[in-house]
Amino acid sequence: MASLLNIIATDHNFYTENKDEGLNYTKYLSQKYVKITDTNKNLIWFLQISDIHISIFRDPGRISQFQQFCDNTVKNIKPNIVLATGDLTDAKAKDNLGSSQVKKEWIYYYNIIQESGVTSDTIWLDIRGNHDNFNIKSINAQENYFRNYSVQGKTYPKSYVHILNENGVKVAFLGVDACPDPGIRRPFNFIGILDNQEQQHLQKLKLEAESKADHVVWFGHYPTSCILSLERDSQKLNLRHLISNAKGSQVYVCGHLHSMGGLVPQMYTIQRKGFLELELGDWKDNRMYRLAAIDHGIFSFVDQKHNTWPVVLVTNPKHALYAMPGREPLTLIRYSTHVRILAFSDVNIDTVQISYDKINWSECKLVETALYVCQWEPDLFKNGLHYLYVMATDEIGRKTIVDHPFSLDGSNLQFKVVPRILLMLDAGGVFQTLFGTLLMVNILPLVILRFQKRPPKCRRSIANKILRRIWLLTKIDRVFYPLVLYVLYIPFGPWIVGELIDGYIGVVFAWGIVIRGSYIPEPFTYMYGSVQLMFVHLPLVLVLAYCLEMRLFGQNLRGVKRVLKNLPFIFLLSIQLLLAYFYWLEYGTLAFIFGPLRTWSVFLNILLWYKTLTLPPDYCSIVVSAQIIHAKAIRSSSIGWDVKYQAGNMKTVAHNN
Repeated sequence: MASLLNIIATDHNFYTENKDEGLNYTKYLSQKYVKITDTNKNLIWFLQISDIHISIFRDPGRISQFQQFCDNTVKNIKPNIVLATGDLTDAKAKDNLGSSQVKKEWIYYYNIIQESGVTSDTIWLDIRGNHDNFNIKSINAQENYFRNYSVQGKTYPKSYVHILNENGVKVAFLGVDACPDPGIRRPFNFIGILDNQEQQHLQKLKLEAESKADHVVWFGHYPTSCILSLERDSQKLNLRHLISNAKGSQVYVCGHLHSMGGLVPQMYTIQRKGFLELELGDWKDNRMYRLAAIDHGIFSFVDQKHNTWPVVLVTNPKHALYAMPGREPLTLIRYSTHVRILAFSDVNIDTVQISYDKINWSECKLVETALYVCQWEPDLFKNGLHYLYVMATDEIGRKTIVDHPFSLDGSNLQFKVVPRILLMLDAGGVFQTLFGTLLMVNILPLVILRFQKRPPKCRRSIANKILRRIWLLTKIDRVFYPLVLYVLYIPFGPWIVGELIDGYIGVVFAWGIVIRGSYIPEPFTYMYGSVQLMFVHLPLVLVLAYCLEMRLFGQNLRGVKRVLKNLPFIFLLSIQLLLAYFYWLEYGTLAFIFGPLRTWSVFLNILLWYKTLTLPPDYCSIVVSAQIIHAKAIRSSSIGWDVKYQAGNMKTVAHNN
């Protein structure tokens, strides 16, 4: 727990740890921008949209409302840049399990952008996501429609940098493409990978960005927690270190996690090296987009629901939670003369007002385009945390009220724990740890109980009963050894041999994927194996232990009663058959036939269940004899069994056999 808390800690001070570097940089920015006043100089803003998932099979609203976004939202906000951070198309089959590039979806994406004319008013920077890389044998493959139907794909098929020099602000927008090459079909295409060539390319882009811009905005599809860097010359590039070491780096914006299905709507954190990482909720289901600005070197942002107006963003004073000491000139806020607010609507803005107590409101004046300013006295807010309230009203009466915490002495707020875990841990390491833990859980208890001569005891009767059932199961060689050997096979043997990419046979192991002579260390395989261990194998042990008890000590049941007694196994078998069916939909018939992890285990489990229910009398006698030897430990008060009753039933079982 201490290690976990240390990994996700955000209370370290980058400015203190890198005093000379941070002091020199912020001093340079302070001298460049001089003072924050009421002019529109030294201000740029941009939009981000992510996980659009244009689909021809489901939810046509994604397409129609994306067209509204281009036709209406972008043209009313008039950003300098629009970032489209991956998963531009859905690339999923009608059954929602198969995956492949669908040309018609890319044509929709291309036509919407072209017909809206959005690229004539702003710069559109798009980059690939994992869905845009499904079933692509190489970056140059004909099926890689990103090259021909995206805005930047023809010029920049992978990572690239775009320099913006506008209104006195020089910003480098550096896109990180971490899509694996080749790109196999789902689900083994969840983690991004930076190979040696791409790492070298990113190093060059970083140097270019540092030399030409004062600020660097990094963008990509995968969060840094979901990107694996391969070793190069016994070293590997860590994207977080690369971002933090770039002069002027302030933020990394991404998508991919879809706000965990809307459960974590504000997935933000500040990484240990002092830069912000901001995951944006998806367009696919939640229709979210982000408005961000750099005002006199200070970064601000707000996430907004589509067609919710007015949109309000306070750029001065800076939001207390997102302050980055050493990476932005926060001292300028203390000496600023005006509160600065960006406000947009699809109609005219009527009024923008501010208050510090929600009682006395002051009206802001429009400077130019969308910038509203109001004089303030920062000396009144020198100490502690304060709140600025902004109320914007448009001409048709729609109103937006924003609560904006700020501080001038470094007082800050804490990021929530769940977003920090999701963005600051290493997803591959988490998957591998979970997989290893479940391996131990599925092997060690069986082995330990196997060598115990006496049945274990627990205080709780339910746990006691379960443990004694499993203890009995471990004494049956023909069940125990297959259960243990299957679990030992999982981390070493192949799981799938099939057509992972159209026309190419690949092999999936726990530790990675081999296809087309390439090795892809996809860590999501560990999560896939964890599902098998957690929801199939572990319940199987409990079900077989229950079946053994029914065989040894139950009555000779027939008809409906017998079916009811076997309902747990029938339910488990249904789950397993469903998982095997998904296997077939995802990777085809060959993978279904040569699929030890899913398909073969179905037959293994049926065989074990059958062997358990049809144990011959001599096996039953040995187990019951062992039970009678320790009869004192199996009193009816602790387990609910009566030894004489067991022996009587055993005679019945032997007679029937």
